[in-house]
Amino acid sequence: MSPRPAEQRKDATPGYLVGALVLAFCLFMGFFVLPQLGGGPGKSGLVGKPAPDFLLPYASPDRRGQSQRLSDLQGKVVVLDFWASWCAPCRAQTPVLERVAGAVGAEKLLVLGVGTSDDQVSIVRFLERKPHAYASVFDDEGMASSAYHVKGLPTLVVIAKDGIVRASTTGVVSERQLTKLVTEAMK
Repeated sequence: MSPRPAEQRKDATPGYLVGALVLAFCLFMGFFVLPQLGGGPGKSGLVGKPAPDFLLPYASPDRRGQSQRLSDLQGKVVVLDFWASWCAPCRAQTPVLERVAGAVGAEKLLVLGVGTSDDQVSIVRFLERKPHAYASVFDDEGMASSAYHVKGLPTLVVIAKDGIVRASTTGVVSERQLTKLVTEAMK
């Protein structure tokens, strides 16, 4: 004997509930689990090695037409901020970077945004609407992202004055944690 239609509906899980559970699982994995697997502070294979050099064009409106070679920044602690215009956690990371850079001072610390995984028009428009307190370059071919093993956004890479990578982290980093990473790189 087959169940009646009312009983079938009662026992069946609605499709929207399954979809919502799958979405919740994906968000949990993307924001909490995956960043911990590959990107906690110092877990990159680059830590302790010389920072890969790059030459990238500026995306910041006030520096358009210029380029930045990373090795030219040696002598200061540098924080590379890999970000994209569509990345909400990247937008949450920006004020933290600005506060830490302001507290440490421009003579000791330089933050350089690296717009990646995005098209140049979107990066430029975003910076025109919401300028950062620090300059950004555009990783147009993804070469810098590849060299720094960027697997998620935001990714922060802390480079000491001597050009050695001291830390690499994926996901939003707290002000306290970033201050600690920068302070350790200054030693």
